[in-house]
Amino acid sequence: MGTKGHPAQPFRHTLIAVLVLSWLAGSAQYGGMATLDTLDVRHDLTKPAAVRMEAAKNHAVACLYAGRAEEVRITALFALDLVLELKHDTALTKAYLVTSLSCKESDPGKALEYLYKALDHAELSGDADLIGWVEKETGIVFKQMGQYREAIRWLKKSEAHVVSTVERNRTACHLSEAYAAVGLLDSALQQAQGSNITDKVADDPYGYARSQFVIGKAYAAKGESDMAELFFQKTIAVCDSFRIARLMPYALVSLGRVRLDAQDASGAIGLGRRALAEAERTDNLPAALEATGLLELAYHAAGNADSAYVSLKLRSTLQDSLFSVQALSKVESMRFGQQLKDKEEEQARIEAEHERSRNIQFGIIALIVITLGIFLLIFSRTSVVGAKAIKNLSLIALLLFFEFINLLLHPFLGRITHHSPILMLLCMAAIAGLLIPLHHRMEKLITNMLVSKNNRIRLEAARRTIEELEGSPSGTNAS
Repeated sequence: MGTKGHPAQPFRHTLIAVLVLSWLAGSAQYGGMATLDTLDVRHDLTKPAAVRMEAAKNHAVACLYAGRAEEVRITALFALDLVLELKHDTALTKAYLVTSLSCKESDPGKALEYLYKALDHAELSGDADLIGWVEKETGIVFKQMGQYREAIRWLKKSEAHVVSTVERNRTACHLSEAYAAVGLLDSALQQAQGSNITDKVADDPYGYARSQFVIGKAYAAKGESDMAELFFQKTIAVCDSFRIARLMPYALVSLGRVRLDAQDASGAIGLGRRALAEAERTDNLPAALEATGLLELAYHAAGNADSAYVSLKLRSTLQDSLFSVQALSKVESMRFGQQLKDKEEEQARIEAEHERSRNIQFGIIALIVITLGIFLLIFSRTSVVGAKAIKNLSLIALLLFFEFINLLLHPFLGRITHHSPILMLLCMAAIAGLLIPLHHRMEKLITNMLVSKNNRIRLEAARRTIEELEGSPSGTNAS
């Protein structure tokens, strides 16, 4: 019963292998995935903070794909250190995104907190692709939490914003899996096919492999095993050629399940063993669990009860190991969470000190302007200071007053223009166009008013002096 009706299976498998090899020949010239070492850039203090942040973001993403969680956490702490130096919303978005990546698996709630901060800055930056990236990561966190409807809502928002091929690929892949999780298989297949947009495999090997894998899963869910097998084979070929260890064992297990459904127990056993070896090589316990589950079913289907029992025992051991790792991960997450909290408190303290210092400086400037204005009023009512001195002092007071207004407006302009140099220049030019004529008018009005008042007082003082001098001889003669 297990082998009846399947004499054409070897031919079908050979045909699929030939199709995959012929497709792979066009990409065989690329030797492997490039590794990005950004240590020098990240810690080069001569580089601008935004450049160092971009390098840190790329490093964190590369470490995330490689499964190097500790390095992602270290990079997240480094990104938070840069937050105080970063002035642009784009760079701040990336800093909070990197921090969310470091805790999205261990602490989804904390990851969402940083993603919402990142979204605020992304919207201020006006960068559609950056907004879409944050929305995509938010959807992924909800998908990991099992809230698939909320995940779909966020991923659809991301789909409307993302522009780059890489982000469109990732968004469509996650949408396909979310739709499949709620039973919308046609939508899942449509999104999976929509993720297949990478022109050259070498440009984005992981994205291409992920796309083929998701398409294969969508076909498998609909029961179209031949198409599912073709795409799983392509996924395995890409992972093997470009050394994508993260995805390889899952693709092998998925292909093994298709073979098992087709009553090909021996083929499923071979794929299961290979998947287990790949998972053990990369310490991927969840993938190893899936591989042992496949092997147990395949050995049972082949009538090999002893090997099925061995696989079951191994699966139980792996589950114990996974529980231990998860317990250690929780402890590590608590430690990392405290580090993040300490960083946030330190940032809040430093920002409060900066704000207090800024307010004090503004207060001193305002006090100087007001004091200078008061002195001008006092001097204008005395005959001690001449008209030229009053004119010069009034000019200085007006300059300080208008520059103080300009200083107050600058942070506000930075927020509404997202620190765009062109927009800032246009706004400052517009303000100058308004203030310069006003400055001239006020200068003329105030100077004339103060000088004329000073002149009147000086004339009055001169008149009294003359009267006293004229009256003094008559008084002497009378005595």
